[in-house]
Order: sequence, then C-alpha cells, then structure tokens
Amino acid sequence: MKSLKKIALASAAALAIVGLSTSANAAPLAVTVAGSANTTTNTHAGAASVNVPSSNVIDVTTSIALVATADTGTAVSFVASGVKLVTALDSVAAPKTVASGVSSYSATSQGTALTVYAYTTSTAVGSVTITNGSYSTVVYIRGIAGTIYNVAVAIPGSVSTGTIGTLTASASDVFGNPVESSALAVTLIGATFSDLATTKSLTTATKAAADADTTGATVWGKASFKLAPATAGSITAVVSTAATIVEVTALGAPVKTGATSISVSDLNATIASLSAAIARANAALETEKAGRLADKTAADTATATAKVASDKALADAKVTADAKYAKLLKAYNDKAKKYKFATKK
Repeated sequence: MKSLKKIALASAAALAIVGLSTSANAAPLAVTVAGSANTTTNTHAGAASVNVPSSNVIDVTTSIALVATADTGTAVSFVASGVKLVTALDSVAAPKTVASGVSSYSATSQGTALTVYAYTTSTAVGSVTITNGSYSTVVYIRGIAGTIYNVAVAIPGSVSTGTIGTLTASASDVFGNPVESSALAVTLIGATFSDLATTKSLTTATKAAADADTTGATVWGKASFKLAPATAGSITAVVSTAATIVEVTALGAPVKTGATSISVSDLNATIASLSAAIARANAALETEKAGRLADKTAADTATATAKVASDKALADAKVTADAKYAKLLKAYNDKAKKYKFATKK
C-alpha cells in the first residue's frame, strides 16, 4: 500500500513539474498580417496598405486580416490606434460600415487562430498592438485614399492692389484625405491668372512630388497657380470637377463645385483717405479750440462789464444813502436846537 502511495505521489509531482514547465515555456505569439508573417518589414515606414472604405463597406478590399495564434486558455488582446477593428466582415445579415469598428478587442485562445480585421479612414499611419502574456507585436497600417469626393478653392484672405496672390485648388476623398492627379477646372471672376487667362485646368500634386519638393510649395492633393497683380474690387474663384462622383448617403453629400470670394483693397487710396480724415479731424479740433477761446474771452468781458456795473451801482447807492442820512441828521439837529436837546454829529 505504502508503495502504491509513493508511486501516486511521484506521478502527481511529475505531472505538476510538466505543467509548470509547459506554462513557463509557452509558445511565442504568432501573428500574420493579410496572410503573411508579421516580420520586421512591417514598420512605421513600411506599413501595410489598404484602401479606405470609401463606399462605407468593410470587406476584404478595405480591411487587413490580423491572425493571432496563441496557447490554449491564454488571453489575446488587440489595441488599435488610428485604426478600427471588427471581428467579421460585411454581410447581408450583418453589415459592417465605418461606424462598426472598435478600438480594442480581447478573447481567450481556444487553440485555434483568432482573426480580427483592421481598417482605416486615414492615409496617416495607424497601428494595432497584439498582446499575449509577455509576448507583444505591433502591426502598422496606412490607408490608401479613395476617389475624389470633395473639391475646394482658396485665395489669401487679405489682398491689396498690385500684389500677386496664389490660388490653391484641392481635391479630397469622402474622408478628407488628399486625392492626387485629379483634374480641376478653375474660373476667375474679377481677376486673371498670371498668364492673363480667366479659366484653367489644374492637376493636384502627387505625394511623391510633394515629398520631393523641399521648399514645401508642392502640397499633396493640391494645385497652386499665381494670379496677375490685383486691382481694387472683388475676386471670385470657382472650382469644379468633371469626375463622376457616387454619393454615399451615410457619409454626407459630395462637394462637386466650390467657390470663394475676397475683396481687394487699394492701400494707397486707403492711406490717402485716412490722411484726409486726420486732416479734417485736426482742423475740427483747431476750430473747436478757437471757439472755446472766443467763448472764454466773451465770458471774461461780460464778467468785467458786470463788475463795473456792480461797482457803479454800489457807489451810487452809497451816495444816495449818505445823502438821505445827511438830510435826516440835519432835520434831527434842527429840531434839537429848537427844543434845546443834544444834537448829533
């Protein structure tokens, strides 16, 4: 019996050691990106590319499958930054749109591969960090812009006569990403291009051209052109595209035509006008000062005249009062002499 117990205990200990060994040496996390092993070639600079979901559908053409294989019973997490995740692609029964995605997802491995689909609406590089225990890997994903959906045109907001402005037309997809090599028709009203034309066909710059231009004058998805020296008045620029654009209702109406208007100021005329206004203000101030001086002089004269009149009136009143007093005194003294009582002086 004791012998059997020793064997049982030894077997249990051996199993425990095997279990600890298996746990401590779990298999590394294996990840494939769109069917290929996630090697060091998937970096920020070498991000996997995928079409943005311009039609608002998340399917095999607008997503990248991320497949993670891990030990049974272990937790696997997917955390996205700048991209979104879904666990299934679009179907009739369960449609998947740009609103369907989440930023994180986790599940417990059942011994089979876990598949998550990543998509992005931006041409900027995003990432998904996949973690299983102490193992972690990062997958970088960049979106490829869709077809033209919106157009716009801009002119510097402040332009004065004689200056040479720059007009910039741009094309973007439904998510606002720059769209390159797009033909845009631009018409000017109240101004001309530097070659004196009023209409012109411009083509938006490619990313390669923008990256190669160290001056920064070339911008991806935009086309610029100099204007002729401006004259006073207003300038209106209208841009349009002849491309066929299919509206995606859930993502907003497309902008097939854009326009902008600005006023051109004549700085010389403005300066002259301001100078004249200042001269008028100074003249008015001098007139006001002269008027106030005249008022003071008149007031001083009136005060002096009033004082003279007042002094004369007081003097006349004193003479009259003195005469009355003298008359009364004389009458009193006459009676005093008559009735023989003291007189007054």
